[in-house]
Amino acid sequence: MTPRNAATAEDITQPQIPLIDLHQPPHLLRQQLYAACSTWGFFQLLNHDIPSSLLSQFREAISSFFSLPYESKLKLKRNANNSRGYFDDELTKRRRDWKECLDVGVPGSRDWSAGDDADINSCLDGRNRFPVEEECPKFREVVVRYFEECARLSNELAVLMAGALGVEEGMEEEMGLAKRMVNDHTSYLRMNHYPPCRSGASEKENADVSGDGERNTAEKSPQEPPPLGISPHRDAGFLTVLLQDDDCHSLQVARFEDEDHRDGDADCWVTVHPVPGALTINTGDMAMIWSNGRFRAPLHRVLTDPSKERYSAPFFYNPGYNELISPLPCCCRDVTSPATMASSATAGEDLNGTSTKDLEPKKYLPCLWGYFRAVRFAGDLTDLGVEIQTSHFKMVVGSGKVEEEKRDKEEKSSSSHVEKQHKFLDCVDFREAFDVEKYRDILQS
Repeated sequence: MTPRNAATAEDITQPQIPLIDLHQPPHLLRQQLYAACSTWGFFQLLNHDIPSSLLSQFREAISSFFSLPYESKLKLKRNANNSRGYFDDELTKRRRDWKECLDVGVPGSRDWSAGDDADINSCLDGRNRFPVEEECPKFREVVVRYFEECARLSNELAVLMAGALGVEEGMEEEMGLAKRMVNDHTSYLRMNHYPPCRSGASEKENADVSGDGERNTAEKSPQEPPPLGISPHRDAGFLTVLLQDDDCHSLQVARFEDEDHRDGDADCWVTVHPVPGALTINTGDMAMIWSNGRFRAPLHRVLTDPSKERYSAPFFYNPGYNELISPLPCCCRDVTSPATMASSATAGEDLNGTSTKDLEPKKYLPCLWGYFRAVRFAGDLTDLGVEIQTSHFKMVVGSGKVEEEKRDKEEKSSSSHVEKQHKFLDCVDFREAFDVEKYRDILQS
């Protein structure tokens, strides 16, 4: 019997995520992006203009790094004062993952030529930690080149996503976030290695790493499902550009149709089978807030495989730390203006055929990305017992007709995160690395 956390050959009969060609007429591209982001929250992208030669070099670089002796990788271990570096003990939704990783992010100075340990390169996420050239020749050079290509592509996609929501070039305020992220993004690139995992391996054995860096896969009970490569989660940032393994297909996206993006049917998972030459794109939590829920931040997970190892590399495109992410005005129905309400019957349509009268009222309060990122990192690193999701920023509005003055008083969130993010902003310096202990009182208050 196949464990429920393992991929099966039957997955190929499932519906597949959309395939989009970046080199097609703009109006078709916007329509397809809107359809993909508002339903699946995932799509595969062809003609992304990242050279295939660079993709091959990057894949080789990932493999060479994870082939290093375990002691060499541990020298780059991340810690409570630096989210960047090597790790094999991450928690997702307070459950340990079956993987080892290396995280590399945009330098604080935004200058890759400056030393990784230089003070100017410190930021909330910490400082980069690369293997020495002698152990991993040209690794840093290849990773930096790939990182910058992903940043370029993400910049382009963010503007296209704004256009898909009806934002045009002349709408400076509504195009603001997409434009600011070009220079202010705080993205990071994660290189993943998922070792094989026998169906009888326990979660305790997941924590055991021998001196040669191999996972202990001694069998325990054939009835017990294996640990997940990554437990179900949603990406926190704006969008993710994923380079998948061609040989081991373990990424699954949840196909839940409920409008509030709850977990839905736990058995409704679709395996993403990568198309040769394509990159896999998914929208994140910040894009969902920004679009007022019109774009979906999809729940997804990674299965383990009993015999194959898997490599992947997600590039997480994130806003500036001090960016307050709010719903775009064009994605919200104005319920405070009597004139707006009276004219709703004659409202027009956007390029996706969505009537303005069908738009929902503003659903989210502003979310400070730097705070959201800090809490997520704290949860990845240690079990603080603190969770943060976009639902914590959903507005609670009084029932019935709400006049403008009354609405101002009643708009609130049931979560303490809205207030805590302002306390965090008052005392944080985004040029300094996040320290879990320094902010523990705020996070756990």
